[in-house]
Amino acid sequence: MPIPSKEENETNEEYIERCMSDEFMQEYDDNSQRLAICYAQLEDDEERQTNFPNKGDDKKISLRNSEEPQFDYDFAKNIKEQTPEIWKAGGNIRGNEAFMLWGRARDGQDTEAIREWIKERESWIKRHFEDGKQFKGDTEPNLSNVGGVVAQIKWGTIGTLGEQGMKDVILELTKKLEGKKEENQVSAKVKKGLENKVKKHNEEIKELDLAWNGRTTYAELVKVFERGVGAYNTNPGSVRPNVTSAEQWAMARVNSFLFALKKGRFQGGKHDTDLLPDNHPVKKEMEENNRFMKKHDLRHIKKIEETDDSIIITYDKMTDEMEDNYHHDKDEKREKVGSMIVDGIELPLYDTKEEAEAEAEKLGGSGSHQHTMDGEVYFMPFDTHDQAKEALKDKDMSDHNPDHDEDEMKRPLYMRNNPNAEVRTFDVQDLELRMDGDKPTVVGYGAVFNSQSNDLGGFREFIAPGAFDGRLEDDVRFLVNHDANLILARTTNGTLRLSVDEKGLRYEADLPNTSTARDLMELLKNGTISQSSFAFTVEEDSWEVKDGMNIRTIDKVSQLFDVSSVVFPAYSSASSSVALRSMKEWQEKEQAKKLEESLEAEKLEGIKEEEDLKKRSLNEMRLKILKNKY
Repeated sequence: MPIPSKEENETNEEYIERCMSDEFMQEYDDNSQRLAICYAQLEDDEERQTNFPNKGDDKKISLRNSEEPQFDYDFAKNIKEQTPEIWKAGGNIRGNEAFMLWGRARDGQDTEAIREWIKERESWIKRHFEDGKQFKGDTEPNLSNVGGVVAQIKWGTIGTLGEQGMKDVILELTKKLEGKKEENQVSAKVKKGLENKVKKHNEEIKELDLAWNGRTTYAELVKVFERGVGAYNTNPGSVRPNVTSAEQWAMARVNSFLFALKKGRFQGGKHDTDLLPDNHPVKKEMEENNRFMKKHDLRHIKKIEETDDSIIITYDKMTDEMEDNYHHDKDEKREKVGSMIVDGIELPLYDTKEEAEAEAEKLGGSGSHQHTMDGEVYFMPFDTHDQAKEALKDKDMSDHNPDHDEDEMKRPLYMRNNPNAEVRTFDVQDLELRMDGDKPTVVGYGAVFNSQSNDLGGFREFIAPGAFDGRLEDDVRFLVNHDANLILARTTNGTLRLSVDEKGLRYEADLPNTSTARDLMELLKNGTISQSSFAFTVEEDSWEVKDGMNIRTIDKVSQLFDVSSVVFPAYSSASSSVALRSMKEWQEKEQAKKLEESLEAEKLEGIKEEEDLKKRSLNEMRLKILKNKY
């Protein structure tokens, strides 16, 4: 009979009392021996059962495994050091202790006090999440009403305002305390213009039956306006040529925001989404995307195995709780447990024969067949492996416009939306993972200057230094395999930082606490991933022929879309199609130039022959005259 374990909802004292009196423990005559055994069992149970981050979970207690995102630590530290009067406005007892423990946890310390605080942090933010909601309206921050937001910051948590909203409150109060209140930063003309826009907009939406609160306030439009001014001043070269001032750019941003409030969508790129009402269509779409991402982040890659002709990826199984949280229909519950990649085609693997046959039927076929790996049996749709390959190949093709050629159909979505987008992959020797405490950062080069590429289909390529001038402020994502569903960092929130040095386009990406990031960290550590890639469009390029090979030089990039850590040099042939068009245009120009030069040469030759003929005729006439004369 085993030593009894602690039951759920049982206190330590109750467990020790029950354990000491258990029938099995009567084999030990010495009470002190029985007590020692019971306490040892209690410690083992508590070590195994963390109930973190939720009851029933047994993850290691750490900020990395927390479900609550961390606030910007450097911003919080700056408040403490630069504006102590704001820092003292909230959370002055446990909050100060929380900030100290947060810093120690970030430094990698792991003590009982830190673990207890991390668990307390999970429940604390749930109770205080709505603190600061008054600032969603017209309420201006002051030292007497900002305490809730300050406390959230000390605990390293993000409340209902969102991180940017919390920062805006602190910055607004800082300006106020420094005598630089926001209204003084806005000219009287702009203030009047914004007030008129508020009045006109709120009158117009009265006539509309909107499913969301489309009203706005003067304080809200001031935030949008000042963000626009900041964006212009940060990178004036990125705005449209017809924009001549920061105020003009900022007012255009205000108009765009008002359009989104009224229409439920943005005309162009999204901005200031944190200021939109909770039930706004754009915000709901973003939340749905986050839900989708969270669903996929729950499943870890269990194993990656490479054989002579395929790559096999298997996942950890989803728990019942994951199924309940994220599956809403019968098709979604058909979760694949792995993939086999053969000839670039991803073939799904399932736990049961029924799931595989259901997927085959969905794809227009029938049947299933088995694959045995490491003693485990997996099921693949269709009766044979070749049938599955053919069907999944056809499915990949049918997902695209049938009028496009084969290469075009292989291009990812963002490339199809940007027909001039290209992708290049580089082997980077110093692609590395750095750790700053428990904060992981991937450092590498998305592009390398003056490095000759492989044959890209009739040409080789160089990237010139200066090609990325003016592009470091683009909205660039850090992805895995150029998959928009696997986003890890972004320049707009500071988690992705781009720079250019003598070697090339360098990036530093702070990894979030998601399973995708953890999987990437493991693949970087064991060397499975060693390549970086970037997606871009070209503004200027030049061509020449060297040693019989066409050589392209990318002189200027017009837009950066993403940089990625990649397993394969994905889409190399498909993305070359844009460059091939450029090469064809260059060759046609060269041929036309040669033809023109040839015609010019023939013309000159004809003129020369005509002049020679005239000279010969004149010489013959002179000879004839001389003969007649003498």
